[in-house]
Amino acid sequence: MSSFYDSRLGPGTLKLGGPTPAAVEFGHQASAVRLTPDVSSEDGTPTLATPDPAPNSTIGWHLNIDAIQDFENPTGLVNYLMDNALAEVAFEWVPNTTYGATTPGPTYSGTVQIVPIEVGGDVAVQVVTSVELPVIGTPTRTDGAPLAASASAKKAAAA
Repeated sequence: MSSFYDSRLGPGTLKLGGPTPAAVEFGHQASAVRLTPDVSSEDGTPTLATPDPAPNSTIGWHLNIDAIQDFENPTGLVNYLMDNALAEVAFEWVPNTTYGATTPGPTYSGTVQIVPIEVGGDVAVQVVTSVELPVIGTPTRTDGAPLAASASAKKAAAA
């Protein structure tokens, strides 16, 4: 029998950098984070042996971040992205650090190419803008504790 899961983001972490520039935590600025696949396909070449070949497909990835602008902070996300434009840096994203009593849910990591985020927006409101950082290669997923183990750990912690 299949179980229903309702995965939610937060509280979590988002680190960019390391070892140079040093890793910086930007989870406090991020209002949305997504790892987005970009699938490109073209028809395969039919041959006598394989008249109906599978498509030739490739998958690229992007780390998409919607963030509250902090352009007044010299070490904030907006200026980090501007100052490190086109650099390739490590990233680590933990969507939910409270998945288990002591173990977070999955961690996604890899390398992204930094590109600047839009600066500015509407007057007198909290400005949230988006950036799409190309992932170099394929991101890595490290799974957290199994849900059943986490539920047991929560029950034990409550006792």
